[in-house]
Amino acid sequence: MTKIQELERVIETLRRQREDCEPKANTNPRYLRYSNAVSALKWILDDLRAEERA
Repeated sequence: MTKIQELERVIETLRRQREDCEPKANTNPRYLRYSNAVSALKWILDDLRAEERA
């Protein structure tokens, strides 16, 4: 499994866990932290994909 595939799996796991949070809004600190973690991992994925294309 590549780094990209691993990160994609982690992102999907975090998204599923985030869906268990109530309320589903950025006013919920845990929901917001999950969202921030997903965003950060997506940036890393973008970087890795850019490196592959270079």
